[in-house]
Amino acid sequence: MPEFDSENSLGGNSPGSFAVAPETSFALVPEYEDGNIKRPTATRSSAYNNWSAEDPVGILFKEMARYPLLNASEELELARHIRELVALEALEQRLNYELGRSPTRAELASAAGLSESQLQARRHQWQSAKQKMIGSNLRLVVSIAKRYLNRGVPFLDLIQEGALGLNRAAEKFDPEKGYKFSTYAYWWIRQGITRTIANQGRTIRLPVHIVEQLSKLKRAYRDLKRSLQRNPTESELAKEIEITVEHLRYLQQVRHQSLSLNHRIGTEESSELLDVLEDNATQSPEAQMNEMMMRQDILEVLENILTEREKEIVALRYGLMTGEPYTLEEVSSLFNLSRERVRQIQNKAMRKLRRPQVTERLKGWLK
Repeated sequence: MPEFDSENSLGGNSPGSFAVAPETSFALVPEYEDGNIKRPTATRSSAYNNWSAEDPVGILFKEMARYPLLNASEELELARHIRELVALEALEQRLNYELGRSPTRAELASAAGLSESQLQARRHQWQSAKQKMIGSNLRLVVSIAKRYLNRGVPFLDLIQEGALGLNRAAEKFDPEKGYKFSTYAYWWIRQGITRTIANQGRTIRLPVHIVEQLSKLKRAYRDLKRSLQRNPTESELAKEIEITVEHLRYLQQVRHQSLSLNHRIGTEESSELLDVLEDNATQSPEAQMNEMMMRQDILEVLENILTEREKEIVALRYGLMTGEPYTLEEVSSLFNLSRERVRQIQNKAMRKLRRPQVTERLKGWLK
């Protein structure tokens, strides 16, 4: 079969995406039948027979019991199959775009250089590989989710978001880089869980029309300040968005808990509240590409200098794989080592990287 360019995948919902169904149909591992998701069912395991069939947590543990832990060779084989699946899905999406409709099985098979029967068999094999990879790592999702209990988000919601992160990790993982899947998946799982907690904390349950008025007020404030070269008055703001001054004051109270939009903050009151509101702007594509290239260059050097464990610990501690550094506590938990042992391994690795012949290769990236 020809190699597909999995980097061209458009992402989004795939046949491997998760959906938590109610009661006994709760399952985080999708099952497939003829290329389509088969409705999951809870299966019993003797190790978990004490759980109630009505308990979604019990069903989750039964689902986990279906999948044993993977050894390195099994993980590598499954990961390669998943990359084939991702590439096939990217090809299918490209055909969908080009044809303006979903391609037929014959069209997809032809584009993939396969017969229809080969396409069906391989798709089933690759989907089963993804199902097994995810199922065998659900324990990691539960382990991470347990650390974020009592943060205002139900445990099952944490599990669900962590499973979405696990699914994404399975699709993005490159087995040729030499890292364990669990090491790579850890960040994606944690990211899904922590973002959910953060979003829950920021959520303001307001009527839609109030949210829209708050957004209009914020834009009007900035526009008027720019045009007037000063802070607008309440009357000017109210007139701009066509509301009464009384309603404007109500909106200010709702949004900022009695703080006005031009409330002075800071030790010298040199800033305004509006100036320090969260900015959701992301990195430019150029900055993202530069960062990706930097990490890739450094990882290639680590590959030739450090042992497997040293490489993974340094990559995690400095955020070289995902862009987000791990704490000593997180790395020690992941490798089942003490924090001091992780520190020792990290220091030994850094001594190797400070050799002149190594620093010369990293010049321009490392300070």
